[in-house]
Amino acid sequence: MLCDAHAHARELNLALRRGDLASATAITAQQHANAIALRAASAQRTASAGTLANALGVPADGIKLSTIAEKLPDALAIEIRVSRERLTAMAAELATIQTRNANLLAHLRSFFRAILSDLTGDDTPARYGPTGNWLPPASGSAILIRGTPR
Repeated sequence: MLCDAHAHARELNLALRRGDLASATAITAQQHANAIALRAASAQRTASAGTLANALGVPADGIKLSTIAEKLPDALAIEIRVSRERLTAMAAELATIQTRNANLLAHLRSFFRAILSDLTGDDTPARYGPTGNWLPPASGSAILIRGTPR
């Protein structure tokens, strides 16, 4: 599931950078399904943690992969540690890509808001910006037509 979420986040980033809105919209629907699956897996992990903690003789709130690895034979402990490192790296990379996507979407939103603001009349109501301050009203004619002076 994490690999799917990672792949879709990368695909979304590429679609946004290409300006491919149709692909970005389709990928967003897949991302939503991935988020639901990851939440369900997290809930299942939480439910299983108590049982596993009892079997290993550790507190339920302290169960981690490193704790599990300490209680296992060396061969299995190494496998758990390697898997934990891969999981940590994948989760960090996914968070980085998601942050890039969020920043890119915010930039695109701001860019298109500015374009629409330039295309609309100056009678638009004042609005708040992202910092909570008033933004100046848009200026320009109702709709600019290519080839006409401003």
